[in-house]
Amino acid sequence: MSTLRKWIGIGLAEVVLSLVLIAIAPHFLNSPNPTAGFLIWLAVPTLLGSSGLYVVYRIVDAQRARRLFISAFPEYAHLSLKSFLAISAAQVSANLEMLHAARDDADFQSLRISLFDLLRSSKR
Repeated sequence: MSTLRKWIGIGLAEVVLSLVLIAIAPHFLNSPNPTAGFLIWLAVPTLLGSSGLYVVYRIVDAQRARRLFISAFPEYAHLSLKSFLAISAAQVSANLEMLHAARDDADFQSLRISLFDLLRSSKR
């Protein structure tokens, strides 16, 4: 399953959870102990906000990773940002030396494995 599909699935689950929490919050607000209702109202924006911030962080990191990889290997400029969502900029910079060595190795070239596939498999 791709990273983008996972994010969409998690996002939909968070929206459903948020709607359920918002639906039950008035029950707690009208009870003798309204603190639980207020905590629910605080939890919903915190949950959605933290997820949104994480997505923004990952997109910015994927942009940096793509920029690093494309600057070292311009022949992969056709790769979109979506391809880099599961790869961090730190991972790209840590593997650049290995990828340069692999590109220059005749034995590696005979395997017909792309450098991007090698980068993706290096994280596992």
